[in-house]
Amino acid sequence: MVTTTEGVPTPVNDTLRGVAAGYRVLAWVWMLILVVVEITGGKPSNRPVLTTAMALATVWLGVSLWASRRNERLGSAWFVVTDGIVALAVNASGWLAGTEDFVSGGWPGSWLFMVAFATNLSWTLGAGFLLVAWNIVLHLLHGLPPGRTAGTFQFIALALIVGWTFDGLRRRENLRLEAEGALARQKEETARHQERSRLADHLHDSVLQTLHAIRVDADHADQVRYLARRQERELRRTIEEFRSPHSDSFKARLLRYRDEVEDLCREVRIVDVIRDDRLVTPALEVALAAAREALMNAGKHSGAAQIDLYSEITDGEAVIHIRDRGVGYIVPAKHERGLGRRVVDPIGQVGGQAMVASRPGEGTEVTIRVPCP
Repeated sequence: MVTTTEGVPTPVNDTLRGVAAGYRVLAWVWMLILVVVEITGGKPSNRPVLTTAMALATVWLGVSLWASRRNERLGSAWFVVTDGIVALAVNASGWLAGTEDFVSGGWPGSWLFMVAFATNLSWTLGAGFLLVAWNIVLHLLHGLPPGRTAGTFQFIALALIVGWTFDGLRRRENLRLEAEGALARQKEETARHQERSRLADHLHDSVLQTLHAIRVDADHADQVRYLARRQERELRRTIEEFRSPHSDSFKARLLRYRDEVEDLCREVRIVDVIRDDRLVTPALEVALAAAREALMNAGKHSGAAQIDLYSEITDGEAVIHIRDRGVGYIVPAKHERGLGRRVVDPIGQVGGQAMVASRPGEGTEVTIRVPCP
């Protein structure tokens, strides 16, 4: 039973596959030279058999190169067994043609490379002994002197060298992969532990302290409401940060700016709907800065008790809406102050657009759009 390599795409297996295919090409060239020499200088009756043998080797060389494109082909049982049959047939071509010497060159030995790639040292040695026995039989059929058979034991030496080398390289590769896997697992465990520690620190520094402050200020209703609201915001932002697959989350960043404004303007409540999340890009960085500035302006100057914040990312564009129902103002044509220089100009530099709509007594609405591929 042949044990295949299952086509594991490791650098060592890819290299060994290339070595086996390369030796097969060299074996074919070696055989071609011997066949050409024998045909040109030997008996004419030998030519049909030798030509047939060379044609068989050429066709199987093409099959070998096709199989060598993938590990699972070259290491499959069907290929190794068929390759062995072809090797024995090619090896016997000299006897069938009635030549005095073998004309198979390195072709039988190339089978040992294929066996070593597909299996292990034990199977490769078995293939080497089979070649030795086969060649002894051919020597006897050729009527060659018994001393000539000693050379056939080269196949055992070749099988030992090739099988041991292939097995050793694969064993070292497996050890390396196991070490890399253990290191990756250790890093993952360390990262998990760090995340748990960070969450525990956050719960200790925020939730527990806030609960303690609420207990101390239980008689001050406004302070208790503020502390509860702040803790609600922090927990929500923390949850979003843990849920997000991005190291720098657009959604978490926008929530952080919302919290900053509410902390500075305690009388203002920001109601947010943030539908999508992305990794912060340079364009989103500018949009976030503009949104922070717009929220800060609304919190300080609008006089509104509530600010609405809405964001979505669709069709390659990020949109942020900020609206208040405050005092409003007459929007200057060129936005000479405040929102103009700090929002409109940077947004235009990244290919986006910022629009401000406001009327006295009707509040202000800011719409920020930036490309988000």
